[in-house]
Amino acid sequence: MLRVSEGEHSSSRFTTYLEHAQDVLGQWLDWSQKSKVALVIVTSTVGGAVRMPGALMAVSETGESCGYISGGCIDADVVNHAREALRSGQAVWLRYGNGSPFMDLPLPCGGAIEICVLPNAKDDILRACHYRLASRLTVTLNLSETGDLRLGQSTVASELSFPYTPKLRLRIAGRGADSLALARLAMASGIQTELQLRDGIDIQDAQQLGIDQVTKLTVPTSLPELNDDPWTAFLLAFHDVDWEQQLLAQALNGPAFYIGAIGSKATHARRCEGLHVVGFTEHQISRIHGPVGLIPSMRDASMLAVSILAEIVEAYQRKVQLHLHSAQKR
Repeated sequence: MLRVSEGEHSSSRFTTYLEHAQDVLGQWLDWSQKSKVALVIVTSTVGGAVRMPGALMAVSETGESCGYISGGCIDADVVNHAREALRSGQAVWLRYGNGSPFMDLPLPCGGAIEICVLPNAKDDILRACHYRLASRLTVTLNLSETGDLRLGQSTVASELSFPYTPKLRLRIAGRGADSLALARLAMASGIQTELQLRDGIDIQDAQQLGIDQVTKLTVPTSLPELNDDPWTAFLLAFHDVDWEQQLLAQALNGPAFYIGAIGSKATHARRCEGLHVVGFTEHQISRIHGPVGLIPSMRDASMLAVSILAEIVEAYQRKVQLHLHSAQKR
């Protein structure tokens, strides 16, 4: 989470750059305990907009903001309009870019962005939306022409519907620099991260890095209970045959959307053969990405982490797009 102060004379104001709906809604709920908060929703985009329809921003009456609408082109103006809406109590619909009355705020990327500013969004609706995302479930938020929100599948043609998916979660099982470098990069990218480690020194390093969840591995035949879901990616970073087979078998029996394993082509072939011997089918084994990463033969742990995380994010985005496409067809 990055907070940028807006100057020494307005120290109470800050901007929190968060992308995911769960985070923005969480901040809205937190601020709403102390003051009025507006919810800003991107309702449509034309051309090369930075954010997709459904992107959220929360703005408090003191000018604090969480989330963003653009690459910095219009966000300050959106905050000002949100504060005005909080004072008036009226929902506001705004357009920036082509066809906008705000000629002094062009969009360098071209196109247009339309947003809705809601000064009176219902707490129970946003709380329920946040709860589903925090519970690792999908949710759809519907916006009426009058600025009312509700959850669930839309049955009203005039409503705008915005489907949301849970945040990407990454579970890493391994040891050494490869595991720690990937976990550090994932955390810096706002990804929920669990590290499963065997060695005490690695556990100490992971705790110092502030990793979300650090779990100790004891013996291969007694693994921690599997907590993967369809929005979890699993990465194996072991170089130990006993651990590898048990951990991969557990992941293959779970719902993770991505399973990857560090190692060479020869190592990957050996792993696959071992899994086949214990009863996994070719189709099941084909779920494993290996050698892992978008860039082949990376040797440095930090660069390997970039390569692996890029591959995981690409797979996650494909899954998100499939869900959005499916939701739009309903």
